Amino acid sequence: FNERARSYMRSVRTSSRTVASIASRFINMNSFATSSIFRVQSALSRGRVSSVPSLAPAPLGLSQASRVPQFAAHAKGSYWTARESRVNHRDKLYRASAVEADLSPEDDSLISAESWEVPDIFSGYQAVVKILVTEQSPDWINPWQTRTAHRRMGSGVLICRKGEPMPDGGQLAEGHIILTAAHVCANSTFIQVKLSESPDRHMARVYKVLHECDLAMLIVDEANSFENTVPMQLSAPGVLPSLRDKVHVLGFPVGGDEVSITEGVVSRVEVQTYTHSHSRALAVTVDAAVNSGNSGGPVVDCKSGKLMGIAFQGYAGSSVENQGHMVPIPFVHHFLEGVQRGNPQLPSLGVHLQLLQSPVLRKSLQMVEGVHTGVLISRVDYGASAQGHLFPGDVLLKIDDLPVANDGSCNLYNRRLALVSTVQRRFVGDKVCARILRDGKEMDVDVTLAGPSMLVPRGQYDTRPPFCLVGGMLFQPLSLEFLQSWGDLKDAPVHLVEEYYSSPVKEDRREVVVLTQVLQDEVNVGYFWDAIGLEVVTHVNDQEVTSMNRFVELIDMAVDDSDDEYITLKLGAERVPQRVVLEKSKVAEADDRIRSRYNIPRPRSEHFPAAKWLAKVAVSKE
Repeated sequence: FNERARSYMRSVRTSSRTVASIASRFINMNSFATSSIFRVQSALSRGRVSSVPSLAPAPLGLSQASRVPQFAAHAKGSYWTARESRVNHRDKLYRASAVEADLSPEDDSLISAESWEVPDIFSGYQAVVKILVTEQSPDWINPWQTRTAHRRMGSGVLICRKGEPMPDGGQLAEGHIILTAAHVCANSTFIQVKLSESPDRHMARVYKVLHECDLAMLIVDEANSFENTVPMQLSAPGVLPSLRDKVHVLGFPVGGDEVSITEGVVSRVEVQTYTHSHSRALAVTVDAAVNSGNSGGPVVDCKSGKLMGIAFQGYAGSSVENQGHMVPIPFVHHFLEGVQRGNPQLPSLGVHLQLLQSPVLRKSLQMVEGVHTGVLISRVDYGASAQGHLFPGDVLLKIDDLPVANDGSCNLYNRRLALVSTVQRRFVGDKVCARILRDGKEMDVDVTLAGPSMLVPRGQYDTRPPFCLVGGMLFQPLSLEFLQSWGDLKDAPVHLVEEYYSSPVKEDRREVVVLTQVLQDEVNVGYFWDAIGLEVVTHVNDQEVTSMNRFVELIDMAVDDSDDEYITLKLGAERVPQRVVLEKSKVAEADDRIRSRYNIPRPRSEHFPAAKWLAKVAVSKE
């Protein structure tokens, strides 16, 4: 708007100092208004003032009556330009009053009252809340204990009040609904929320979480906590912002009690990796910084004042500045609808794909140039949606009636996006039609979508690590959280990192069981962690270990039901094989002794049934 005002000054080409004075005053009013809008709107919405006093300067005394209509028309055009550019609220009041002060009665028809109506896009900004969380994470190295509790802060936004219909038109809300990022409330033990400039804090609880795309829903049960707060409206589902669209990022970065508003533009829309869940999903990049405390806050369309997404991550500690990411509005609606359905989880095909950008490769697969485009299915995971329907060697041509390009993209939301976006807009249990090319013949295959199937789980929150202690040896299923105990994956054991990145899920291998600690005792003398620690367990008494549940089952069978004198464990997987042998008759008594010595409260986590052989030791002690 300043540039337009200055351009107007240059284009007048007149010696009249009065016209230049008008333009200069316009610039000054805009600059002052920019710094004060939110406080005025906040006061109005909270009832602290009944009205805004006249903001117009003294009449400008325009002498050239012939220039009044020109200036009025220019002011009207500038107003609408400012409105489209989301110049703030008070600026509009200034210019409206200024024009009214300078127009004679016969000129009032140039600008009708309706055209000067101020849009109330800031009313929803009062719905932004500060979230205060006490969090206690599990210890993935010593899984029987937890880490020290600590506090963190985040942001959120009220989207529905108690007793009102949910934004997707579903059932009535059982409490005040606050939308935030999942990592803000992950592993939480106590949550409070407060409005900007409000001294009151309100108890909240986690209602639903979708870790894959970092969204969570909190509920505040106090009936009168948000009765004067207008919930923020959501943008329409199935619509993504365009590049260069202006947005406001709201929240409480680095603490503070007053809501912060930063402005930016949409700079990128594509599938990215979500740091919280390590999943690939659609995200929107904006050139407004997302700092600690901004997470979970709303990203708002400057034109409509409606929610466009939820801020969830930035580039911490990197050379990239003033860049953040938001969960786009299609995922927000997907989350809300999924909650109504009872399962908001994102589905997955469970296939690994190879791009078909080589003409020779396409020709070898009997694809017709100009007719067929798609991607090659190179692997299908055990237990995945596609198992039994799609096979390695199939060419995926279409999914859900959307053609797949040779680079693995589809035309979705009026832009080209990675194939995963097409699947993730559906729900677990939905059926999708996949058109494939198999042995040169096209065919349609119906696939019922399921959740992702992973050999090494990741993105685990609000849960305790599974473990089992046998003869002073601690066994755990391999997980990303365990690998992250080294800080960076490049510092973790290479063979375990390879399991995480490369190993497929198979019927005979659904989890990786690892020997993670050796607690020294008479029962395991001669076995040192330096020699056998962090090795993968493959067999118990020659029975194959397919999962952690199967491992615990085999241990109980070896002690309770087997006639063998020893428990024999085979370690090493595809590495150098090693063997651990324990005396069955001494294991139970030794485990009781070891737990007492090392202050371990129980021999195994609550994920597994209690062992009979351990119960016998407890009875004999009594």
